[in-house]
Amino acid sequence: MVLSQAFYSRIRAVEALRSLGAGNSVEPEVLRAISAELDEASLRYGRAINGTTYSALAGLLRLIASLAEWREGVLAASDGVERFLRSAFERYRMWQNEYGEQVAAQSLVKAAESLPRVRSLSDFEDLCVAIAAVPLPVGVFSQGARSMPQFVDEQTPPPLPAELSVAFLKFQIDGQAAGSIHHLTPLVLHDLEIEVRVSRWPESAVTMRLSPISTELRTSYDLSEFVFDKPAGEPPYTLFQRGRAALQLAQGMNARPYEFKYSAAFEPISSEQPVAIVGHRTLLIEGLDVRSNPITGYPKVDEKILSIRDFLRRNGLVNSIELSDVLEVLKVLGGVAGRAIQDAEFDGVWSEAQFQDAIRKELRRNPQIGSDLDEHPKASGGITDLSYRGIVIELKSLPAGVKVIEDCQAYVEQTASYAVSKEKRVAVLCVLDCRTKTAAPWPAGEGIAILKSQPPANVSVITIVVQGNITRPSKLSK
Repeated sequence: MVLSQAFYSRIRAVEALRSLGAGNSVEPEVLRAISAELDEASLRYGRAINGTTYSALAGLLRLIASLAEWREGVLAASDGVERFLRSAFERYRMWQNEYGEQVAAQSLVKAAESLPRVRSLSDFEDLCVAIAAVPLPVGVFSQGARSMPQFVDEQTPPPLPAELSVAFLKFQIDGQAAGSIHHLTPLVLHDLEIEVRVSRWPESAVTMRLSPISTELRTSYDLSEFVFDKPAGEPPYTLFQRGRAALQLAQGMNARPYEFKYSAAFEPISSEQPVAIVGHRTLLIEGLDVRSNPITGYPKVDEKILSIRDFLRRNGLVNSIELSDVLEVLKVLGGVAGRAIQDAEFDGVWSEAQFQDAIRKELRRNPQIGSDLDEHPKASGGITDLSYRGIVIELKSLPAGVKVIEDCQAYVEQTASYAVSKEKRVAVLCVLDCRTKTAAPWPAGEGIAILKSQPPANVSVITIVVQGNITRPSKLSK
């Protein structure tokens, strides 16, 4: 029986690489998600040599993700895209140091040897085609073959030792399992816990050292090294240790997460090397401090904007440039939603024209948006309210109001239709709730969500409810 978890991630990787090789676009976050699946698959193999192959492919896909970002920037004629290329080259050097001598990874090493010479999109496409063509082992469930005892004489060579591997089973930060992206507050010391499985311990080894490696600025982080003494008992060994993690520099909202990887080596250095390393050994950590650098000034709104950003990245719905544009719009509209409750800015019942005039002025005040905001552009045979660099911003003013955010689903298909005509998979819907409030309004952050349009479009419509016509608190007393 085929080990389906490993097979599925392998198929996804091949399809993504072939698509890139054919000149199509694959979102970098999709590639990173597949690499995480391959890391998971590497743990499912009983033989370290097979796990190493999948782990090596996972590392390569992360490099391809950086090159995919470079490709996006080149096609969009963006400034500063060479940084993605430099990052990929430096991380390739680290990948080569780790897998260059591993027998299990030689086919991938050969296929990826042109990576440092990528200078054009055609070079990148050829690289993806070469990696996609590398055969990988297919996992099967096996109970093992029964064997009869064999006569052993003095001439019989001793059996080969079991494969030497270190499997990273779990990272925990402050007691919580590290997710695909983990958020850490900068300049604060956090607990970092690690759990690994060691297949066996080399006879001459005294300790095993797990060390963090990264292309990030060395002064921007502090991560513990983990040193394990030789354990008692019979292999395999499961080892656990707690250390510390700290980020010394905060990140901007559009910055990619910090990326760290742990290497393993036995000491003294004369001990048996190299070590096959499999499992989740890559940490993606974000160091955005919304307290020191708020987005809107409303913490719960900021948290919701960050969760939307992570969702869009994770599902590959926007490229990096589109994501930056969407976030600029959300910063403004999120602030409007917060102030609408705090200062009751939208008193009474507003017409849609009045609401559009107010929102247009708010958006134009943002210097990052300014003249790039279009009013009443045509799309899909209709006329949209506002548009920022192709991102549709549909506005509604509802005298009957919105009781729950799902009530806005009635306007999602119209908004999605405009987005599709502009070849976008994301749009923004901003709704003014003008009903007379007989109770306290809900928190601004709870009025922000992603609503999906129906297939086949499946547009993600980021919906922001602005609560107007709020009754003064003193009038709610009975």
